[in-house]
This record gives sequence, structure tokens and C-alpha cells, in this order.
Amino acid sequence: MSSFQNLFGSNSNAKVDSSVDSLFAGTGAGPITRDHLRSNRTEIEVPERDSKRRKIAQEPAAESAESEESAESEESAESDESDDEEPVPKPTKKSSDKDDDLEARYYNKLLQDDTKDAKDDENESSHNEEAAAKKATAAKTIDLKESELQKAEKTVFVGNVTSEVITSRQMAKKFKKLFAEFGKVESIRYRSISFDEALPRKVAFAKKTLHKSRDTVNAYVVFTEKDASLKCLKLNATTFEDFHLRVDHVAHPAPKDNRRTIFVGNLDFEEKEETLWKYFNNKLDNDVESVRVIRDAKTNLGKGFALVQFKDTLSVNKALLLNEKPMAEKGRKLRISRAKAHTKPSILSPNHIDNTKKAHAAKKSKLSEQQKTKMGRAQTILGRADRSTVGKVIVEGQRATKGSRIAGIKGLKTGGKVKKPRIRERSTKFKNEREAIQKEIKK
Repeated sequence: MSSFQNLFGSNSNAKVDSSVDSLFAGTGAGPITRDHLRSNRTEIEVPERDSKRRKIAQEPAAESAESEESAESEESAESDESDDEEPVPKPTKKSSDKDDDLEARYYNKLLQDDTKDAKDDENESSHNEEAAAKKATAAKTIDLKESELQKAEKTVFVGNVTSEVITSRQMAKKFKKLFAEFGKVESIRYRSISFDEALPRKVAFAKKTLHKSRDTVNAYVVFTEKDASLKCLKLNATTFEDFHLRVDHVAHPAPKDNRRTIFVGNLDFEEKEETLWKYFNNKLDNDVESVRVIRDAKTNLGKGFALVQFKDTLSVNKALLLNEKPMAEKGRKLRISRAKAHTKPSILSPNHIDNTKKAHAAKKSKLSEQQKTKMGRAQTILGRADRSTVGKVIVEGQRATKGSRIAGIKGLKTGGKVKKPRIRERSTKFKNEREAIQKEIKK
């Protein structure tokens, strides 16, 4: 029988591979028994642990002193009962028990750290809130109209525009197309509009009830780029629907030269710019550069005088010869003279240059040089509404309280009682009836 067959018993019918049989040929005949293994290696018998010892081994090393003394007394009692047995060493923790204890201690430490960090964060946040409450002040900024100044760099003023641009959409498109040749137009605003009815301006503009004696308006054309606004200045003194346009840049206006300008007085209050354009161009070979009739800001009526600027200084001498001569046969005689610089007001007037400088110096005292430059430029370029609010301190984050008014918000209801306006017709009727009753009583 082969050595491979000896391992698994005698079975003649079993098929044995010769190569496998040769491998087991050197192991010796017959199967390997337990006695054969004991002769070749040593065995160490480990005594079984009872329930008490197993319980002691599972307890952590940080047990109290009482548990340790009880464990020692139990071990000593067992050693007295079995003197013949070998002393059993004190059980120690297994590596797995140590690992479990290490993991538990690790998580406990994490929990302690989290609670400590949470307390620290709470203390820090409360400290920061207290400090912020003590040092919190409203953020203040100075309104220097920077956005309006940037807009003015791309805006062009156009005077003596026909009022049909408001009443007719086709005329408005044609007017926009005229300036769109130089660049993309962002918006067009119409100003100096005279209405026929005494209505709010928004209502009158929606109804488009314009005054019959005033057939021109002024416009502000805003481009998307600054270069386009500078190029369109070529349209100055050109005609649009038989009206000579006065085109000037808002941020970079043309210089006012008194040597090329005349003062024209004794004009009718309803005199038009186009009449002066045609009159002086006929007399002076189309040398008029601009015509400006000085008007009242509220009524849009003329104040009776105008300023006419020519392209050449020689035209001023020719225009002076037209003094005391009417534009029409039965018209008023014109009073023509050389233009002079604006006279300064009295030193006692609040509009005197020295007084205005003192008022602006108080505002500019706490400003930097760059802020002073922006503020001065805004006062010379922007309109009246923007000039009145430039340099104003804006308090950001200010909460509204009951009954307080907020600047810039119209129609805000206050906390107190609002006095209603009295109706004139009803009140006068009531007074008349009361007086009539009193007279009848006296009789």
C-alpha cells in the first residue's frame, strides 16, 4: 500500500495519483498520531479560569482599593485550599480589552473637548456681544454723488428741442436716432416743460397737455460710453425739425467767452430761442454758436434777456450796431451790449462768495483731498437738487421708530395724528350758512 493510502485508510478501489504519492513517501508509513506530535514539540497546559477570576480580569485597572483587597483575599483562600497546585499568576487584560478601553477613553475625551470648546465659544460670543454693544456705533458715510458724477461724464445737454418729441412717438424715435449715430443711447430725459393746466407734473406729462406758447423743451441724452458723448458735440448749431439745437456736454462744457458774447435785453417774456437764432444768423452770416434765453425755474417764462455767443469776436462788433433796433416792424427795440462777468452779491448776502466758502469749509474740514475734489465738482456740474444734498452725512443701519420721519420717503405715516387738509368749498359754505343763521337770530 502506498504512503498516501496509509493516511486515509486502506481502500483498494481508490485511485491514487503517482505524483501525489511520491510527495508523501518521505513522511513515513501510517497516519500521524497525537503521541507523535507530543514527542516532537512541547505542550503547555493552561488551567481553566473560574468565573471570579474572569470577572477580575475584565475589570479596569482604575478600580477602587476595596475591589482589589477582595480579589486578593479570594486568591489567598483558594491557594490555602489547594496547596498542591502551582500558584496562578494574576490575570492581566487582553489586548482586545485594552483596545476597547482605549477607544472608550478616546471618545470620552472627545466629548469633554467638545463640551469645553462649546463653553469657550459661548463665553467668547457673549464677550464679543458685550464688547460690540459697548462700541457699536452707526456707520456713517458722506454722500458725494459719485454715481451722478459718473453719469454726468456720459451726458449731453440739448436745448431748443421741439416739443413734438413728447407728444409724438415717431418724433421721439427720430430724435434718438440722431444721437444714436455717435454711440448707443442709454436714456433721454426731457426738462423745462411748460404745461397748460395746473396739475401735478407727472399727471400733466401723462396727459401731455403742453402750453401753446412754448413749443420747445430741453433734453439730457445719456450715452453708454463717454467717447460717444464727446463726439456728438458736432451737432451744436445744427437744425432738427427747423429748430437750431444747442448741444453742450454736462461734465465738460464749452468755455464761455465773454469776448464773443453779447447781452440782449428788452425781450418779450414769451420770446423764443429760435427767433434769436434766425435773426442774428441773417444779420451776421450764420455765425451764431449758441443762444440762451434766461428763464424762471418754476414758470419757464423768460426774464426778458438772453445771451448770444458767436464763433468770431468780429461778430460782436457787428451785433452792437443793431442796438435800439427791433427784430420785427412793430416789435420791441433790442438793448444790445457786450457781455460782462457776473457781479458778486453784497458782502452781507448769504450768497456772497466769501460766505459760501465759509459754509463749504465747515463741511470740507473733515474730508480728504479726494473727497473735497469730488464734492467741489458735484457742486459745479450737478443740478440744484443734487447740489443741495451733496456732502450730507448718511447714517446706515438706523432703525425707524414709531412716529419718526425718514428723509427721502414721501407719504410716510407718522405715529401721531395727521391733520387733514380742509376743503375750501365745504368750509366756506358752512361759514356762510352760520353767518346767515346768526343774522336771523339777531333780527
